[in-house]
Amino acid sequence: MRENISGGLAWAGVLTVAAACLGPVWRDWSGSVVAPFGGIDAMLQLGILEWTARHWTEPSLWLDLPIFYPVPGALGFMDSLLGQAWLVLPVRMLLNPTVSGLYNWAFLGSLLLVIGAAGVFWRATGGSLWTGGVFALALVGAPYTQAQIGHLNQLPPPFVLFSLAAVVTAMNRRDENRASAWAWWALGGALVMQAAWGWYGFAHALIGVAVLKVFRLVSGARRGEGLAGQIVPVIRAAWIPAALAGAAVIILALPQLQTAERYPDFTRRSDEVRSGSADIQHFLNRGIYRGEPADWIGRGTEGLARYKDRDRQVLNPGWVALVLAVIGWFLRGGISVQRRRLGAGLLVMGLVGLILAFGDSVGLPGTDKRLPLPLEWLRTAVPPFKAFRGAWRFSWLFVIAVAWWSAVGIEGLIRRPGLIGRLTPAMVSLLILVSLPAAVPVLKVPMNGRPVSPAFPQSGPVVTLPAPETEYVEDVTEALWITRTLETGQPVTAGVTGWVPPEIVDFRVQLKACEDGELDPALMFATWKDLGIVSAEIAFRPGDDRRTDFWRKTLLAAGAVRSEPWPHPGYEMYLLP
Repeated sequence: MRENISGGLAWAGVLTVAAACLGPVWRDWSGSVVAPFGGIDAMLQLGILEWTARHWTEPSLWLDLPIFYPVPGALGFMDSLLGQAWLVLPVRMLLNPTVSGLYNWAFLGSLLLVIGAAGVFWRATGGSLWTGGVFALALVGAPYTQAQIGHLNQLPPPFVLFSLAAVVTAMNRRDENRASAWAWWALGGALVMQAAWGWYGFAHALIGVAVLKVFRLVSGARRGEGLAGQIVPVIRAAWIPAALAGAAVIILALPQLQTAERYPDFTRRSDEVRSGSADIQHFLNRGIYRGEPADWIGRGTEGLARYKDRDRQVLNPGWVALVLAVIGWFLRGGISVQRRRLGAGLLVMGLVGLILAFGDSVGLPGTDKRLPLPLEWLRTAVPPFKAFRGAWRFSWLFVIAVAWWSAVGIEGLIRRPGLIGRLTPAMVSLLILVSLPAAVPVLKVPMNGRPVSPAFPQSGPVVTLPAPETEYVEDVTEALWITRTLETGQPVTAGVTGWVPPEIVDFRVQLKACEDGELDPALMFATWKDLGIVSAEIAFRPGDDRRTDFWRKTLLAAGAVRSEPWPHPGYEMYLLP
């Protein structure tokens, strides 16, 4: 009875936390999205999601995302959100939602999928259905998850859990001398799906699977099992699905591989990696949207004030979950030997994730020298790791380990006689309470992503003005240019992806030189003509009046003709001579 009550509370709680992560979006499902940190990531990804959902069946068109004109293959600069597009494909076909609505469906679907994946993984590791809710709650309610709100590609990647469930099942069935081939096929499929979902998650899945398999080999060797006897059967059962999965992943990675071949500097510099790495103090960071006492009495800070002196890096897996995990470790005698070994393997996996979260190096106190960490070796030996600047996100593996042991802790407490056992539902309720997010920001999306009427008066590429000086001052306006292209059907020179190609960097520098009087705008007009650009559009930003006034006067002086008022306020369109 205690198990049923605690488990029912946990499953209801995790669904409540998932709903709370969407905050006030429920009141404006088709017009607003969850949008922390100014909303640039959300506004970028809602456009990518709609573009991918429309065009993924046409690879030649899909890869040439119509931003950063005339640079081809712009989709290779980012996660394509292909997996999320597949997830919401039925919704798109049946409901034809706006870009905001589609994004919100993908957000909700991703959370629900990771909850289901948590249940599958927990069951694969020998846990009961009811206590699986505690594992899912500790994952979705973790500070890590709250810190990813607003990043559709960084929400807890569900196919990491499916991959871990598959490899655990395969290893367990092999230990029991049962057929395991289907589990290796499931692992291959999960890895392919995670590659379509997001590359950070794919790296997490590969590392997690590798650590658990190596840990199993070492454990077997310590028990006297020969390495050959452990490895050969696995190779026989897994080589075909592994080969096919590898080929599929390479196909999915072609946009990024082609970009890396075209741009040798398509990497993250060491200083970028260090700025996105963790340090010890981030264990104390509960994240910006974790509920605090002031929030529960209506006095919590909101908006930009909530970001003051707060880091984005979050290593804290949740204090209540961590306490329950410690309890689970001390009560591990109540679970089977096989589960104890698996739990130890998960702790090793979590430790590996933590080490990677600290980045490529750490400073030596009292010196100007740095001690290389394993991520530095990975960046050298495995070039794709050079694309990751948010090293702290590898702590997701640590969160999985803590969540698993916290569920074991609840299992152990349920079995305790007396008052401790009867208080287990109260412990689950406390875990739910501290997992609820607070002050989740919502941003109104000024466009719906559907073709505008009247149609764009002149077909052809559009130069977008003014441009940000560097990628570090890009804002929501730049992110929304993808949605503008969806409405107008015209490629634009603007965009934001997290990595800007050198051609666009040079283009922005030249525009700034024109504004500063260091370059004759006539030279830019000649360049635009050579590129086939036929229109210009000015986007108004708060505090940017001087720059917009400059380009309005410059365009009119060059003979450009201002078009009729555009359906969306905040933009002016000009037809170039």
